[in-house]
Amino acid sequence: MWDCIQCWSPSRRRSLRRLVSRTSTRTVLQTPLAAVKYQDVCHFIVSDYRYLAPSSSTNSTGLVSVFRLPDDKVTGKLEVEWVRKVADDYQTDDVFQAAFLATVLFTTSSTKANKIKLSNEARDYLRKLGNTRVVFLHAPLLLPGPYLMVRNQLRDVWRLYDDTHGTCMVTLKPQATPQDSFATFQWMGSSSQFPSFAIRSRIKTTFQPVSPIAGLRIIVKDNIHLKGTRTSQGNKAFYNTYPAQEASAPCIQRLVDKGVTVAGKSKMNSFGNWEEPLEYIDFQAPWNARGDGYQSTGGSSSGSAAALAAYEFLDLAIGTDTWGSVTRPALWCGLFGLRPSFGAVPSSGIEPFCGVYDTAGLLGRDLKKCRQFAAEWLDDRVLVKEPKPFGSIVWATDFWDIVEVNQQQMARNFIRIIKDTLTIECHDVSFSKAWAQAPPAEANGLSLVSYIDEATAAQCYDALHNCQDFRTRYKEMFKHEPYISPPNQRMWDFARTITKEKRDEGFDRLSVYRKWFRETIFSAHNSNPLVVMPLESMRPRYRDEAPDFKRPPQPGVNPLGIAAVLECPVLSVPVSEIAYHSRITDQEEQLPFVVAVMSKQGKFLLQVLKHGGMPTTVQTGRSMFQKNV
Repeated sequence: MWDCIQCWSPSRRRSLRRLVSRTSTRTVLQTPLAAVKYQDVCHFIVSDYRYLAPSSSTNSTGLVSVFRLPDDKVTGKLEVEWVRKVADDYQTDDVFQAAFLATVLFTTSSTKANKIKLSNEARDYLRKLGNTRVVFLHAPLLLPGPYLMVRNQLRDVWRLYDDTHGTCMVTLKPQATPQDSFATFQWMGSSSQFPSFAIRSRIKTTFQPVSPIAGLRIIVKDNIHLKGTRTSQGNKAFYNTYPAQEASAPCIQRLVDKGVTVAGKSKMNSFGNWEEPLEYIDFQAPWNARGDGYQSTGGSSSGSAAALAAYEFLDLAIGTDTWGSVTRPALWCGLFGLRPSFGAVPSSGIEPFCGVYDTAGLLGRDLKKCRQFAAEWLDDRVLVKEPKPFGSIVWATDFWDIVEVNQQQMARNFIRIIKDTLTIECHDVSFSKAWAQAPPAEANGLSLVSYIDEATAAQCYDALHNCQDFRTRYKEMFKHEPYISPPNQRMWDFARTITKEKRDEGFDRLSVYRKWFRETIFSAHNSNPLVVMPLESMRPRYRDEAPDFKRPPQPGVNPLGIAAVLECPVLSVPVSEIAYHSRITDQEEQLPFVVAVMSKQGKFLLQVLKHGGMPTTVQTGRSMFQKNV
């Protein structure tokens, strides 16, 4: 797993060992190296950065940087311009810091390493950065970046970040190869409250990238299988029932094969059901960095969203979405959230809630990065190819009726930007009125809500029966029933009243609705429209309050579920922020305001938002857009 010098010749190993051991620890670091040996690993701190490296001994330690020489630099002198550029590039890496330049190993695939010289200007430049030794080596397999030297071995280093917001069930060790099993990283954070993330340098993970997304760091919701780890679904009994997985879900293995780093498995509402923080029983709910820090995260991909809102060292997060489980946490945590077209992500290896609607989804802070990631991740063959540009904007009046007026105005301002940028019209459309004017024959005169309201409960039947194997296995193993949270118990009790025939009828009705919507709303003057919807009406929802609001907020096929029913992609877009007076901090804070944009094709709004001057990135921390203090 570790890059080491033991593959080199004995003479070269001895030479390098003497080189590093001659450089005192105090000289290399400019401050004493604080190192602790624990279970064959070395934990050390440099300028308040925490690192970890495996260790058989902590004697003769020193910090090292490897600079990889390109083929055109293997003869003559290395000039200061090239050395400065590499050092400057390294300084942008969050794992690297200048102390690692104490010893610099210039490596090359050429056997002429001993003929390379460093110009006096380059040597002086490195010396000003704290360098005391340089050496040129033929080491074609050694990756560039920071290392720790322990005796005769170069050890890869991982920077440790605390999971201060309690977002993950487990954090993971970096894999050496895409075929390796994942292994949990059992190292507590500096406060001993939360686990630490082990983060490898991007200098190494992006060297000779295998894809455009190589080096990106993600976390994965804990209902998605990872080879070598157990899956919890947010429930202790489920975690204890099944062994570690023998294979990763194909949708994750595809990413790993493309060079993406999986840093942890994120918390979730148990079994993917709607749970607010007080309803988390087996594991503590993650903490939302937005606002006063005591707001709901949404769910069920709660940990994935909370992590992206809190940690800059993570790029993206994978969740799953059945009925708003990606888009709703994107709302509460102030992120871009994509539920892709149904079938664009393989579902095998994902614990199902309702397979008819389940899909993996994506959360991110940078829309451009989301688009690049999706282009590598999604199966382009199943995406709708619409040759026409967006023809109109649909303002879904039935959905906006429950949203406060000031939030509607924010959304109208957002629509005006899209409208002006694309030079298209916006139409206010009531789906219930459109249904009344042109109902499908199958409705037999029933209103839209009357026809589909009870039909949406069909997914509860699937949620119950998808857990039958778990309940049976658990009872056989432990001789009693498993603990299930009250929201899930209520849903399962209700699901037991639904017959298989009633379930099938429900899904048939939803199929009728899908066909009607495509033929009615996605046609005529609304051809190829962008449907703009709310997700919820935003107001403070403190994590210490028992939920007393309606879940979901509207009957029938509501904004959280319509994309699932229509098998369309939907994107949550951060638009603005809503000021509120926090009872926690006793001062003004900001809630995210995020709208959902649905279309029948998998296009992103990146260029539209850019041309309209809208933000395409959000920050971590209390505010999406304001500089956090």
